[in-house]
Amino acid sequence: MKRTKYFAYFAALIMFITISIGFEIKVSAATVKQNIKISSVSASKLGIQLKWKNSYSATGYVVYRSKNGGKYIKYDETTSKSYTDTDVETGEVYKYKVSAYQYTKKKKKYSAKSKASESVVALPYGITELSVLDFSDYNLISWQVNPYASGYEIYRSLDKKTWEHIDSVDTNTGVYEDQNVDSAFDYSYQIAAYEIVNGQKYISVKSSAVMVNEEKGIDVSHHNGKINWSKVKKAGISFAMIRIGYGTKRGGILDRRFEYNYQEAKKNGIKIGLYFYSYADNVKEAKKEAKFTEKVLATYGDLDYPVAFDFENTYRNKAKYKKSNTKIITTYCNYLEKRGYDTSVYSFLDFFNKAVNIKKVSKYGIWLARWTEDPDKFNSYGIPNVQIWQYSDKGKIKGISGNVDLNLSIEIN
Repeated sequence: MKRTKYFAYFAALIMFITISIGFEIKVSAATVKQNIKISSVSASKLGIQLKWKNSYSATGYVVYRSKNGGKYIKYDETTSKSYTDTDVETGEVYKYKVSAYQYTKKKKKYSAKSKASESVVALPYGITELSVLDFSDYNLISWQVNPYASGYEIYRSLDKKTWEHIDSVDTNTGVYEDQNVDSAFDYSYQIAAYEIVNGQKYISVKSSAVMVNEEKGIDVSHHNGKINWSKVKKAGISFAMIRIGYGTKRGGILDRRFEYNYQEAKKNGIKIGLYFYSYADNVKEAKKEAKFTEKVLATYGDLDYPVAFDFENTYRNKAKYKKSNTKIITTYCNYLEKRGYDTSVYSFLDFFNKAVNIKKVSKYGIWLARWTEDPDKFNSYGIPNVQIWQYSDKGKIKGISGNVDLNLSIEIN
C-alpha cells in the first residue's frame, strides 16, 4: 500500500512538472507582445507590396505567404514594416500574414501571426525605366522591356493628370513612335506591360510619367562605390551632380572618386553638374571652401549644370543661425559667380524655410531635397527658383550598387 502511494505521488509530481514545462514552452514560443495589423497589400511595378503596423518594437518580421488558397508558408524575413514580394506569377492569387520576433538570450521569440491580408491577383512586372525624345515630327518612347510581357499599353497626357490610351503594342519590344503629335506641346507618357495568361489579359501598374526631353538625374559621391556609367546612361539618366569633395578648416578635401566619376560620366554623354559639401561655420571658412572649389574647376569646369553649395548640417538648422547661414551661402556663391561659374544651393525644405533668408539665396537657383519617392508629385512648397528637385534617396539604377539619390531637372535643360 505504501508503495502504491509512493508511485501515485511520484506520477502526480511528474505530471505537474510536464504541464509546467509545456506551459513554459508554449509561452516562450510567443512572448513577443505584438499587435500586428496589415495596413495595405497591393500589386506594384515590382511585385506585390505589403505594409503593416504594430504597437511594439521588434527586431524583425517574418512574412508568411499563401498561394491560390493554399497553406501559409514561412516565406521571408525583413527588418522593416514593409515588404515587396518580387517572386510572383501573373494571374495567381496571394495572401499574407506577418509575425514579429525579438532576440532574448540569443534566442528568437515570435509573436502571434497577424490576420490574413486581402487577396491580391499578381500583375505583370511594370516598367521602371522610360525615356521620351522629341524628333520634331514624332516622339520616340523607349523603355526596358519586361521579358515576360505579351505587349504594352501606351498612355499620353498634356498635364500629367488626364491620361489618354493612345495605342497597344502587341509584341515584346521596347520602342514606340508617337506620330500623332503637335510640336507646340510637351507630352508626357506612361507605359504598362500586359501578359496573356490562360486567355486572360493582365495589365501592370503604369510606369511613372515621363515628359518629352525630361532630364532625369542622380547625385553621387564615393559612397556610391565604383559606378558603371555606361549602364547608368542606358538606364535613361540624363545628368549627374557629382560631389567635388567636402569642406575642412583649410578649404576642402577632394572626393576620392571625383575624377573617375567626372571623366566616365562625360565619356558616356551624361550632362554634368558638381556639388561641394560644406562644413563652414563662418564667412572665412566659406571663402576657403570657394577657393578650393575654384582650383578644382580650373581643370574640371566644363559643366552643363551648376556648381551646387551643399549646406545642410542639422546643427545649423536653427532660426538663430539664419543670418550667418545666409552670409556663408552668399559668400561661397558670390565668389564663384564673379569668376564666371553658375551656382546653386542645395538643402532640404525645413532648412530653407527655417534657417536661411530664402529671398537672398534663391537668386542662385535652388536644388531642393524633398523626398516624395514619386517623380510625378513635384511641389516647390513656396520655395522660389527651384531648378533641380531631389525626390528620392532610395533609387535603384543599373550600374550602381545600393541606393542612389534621384533628381529631376525642373528649369535647367
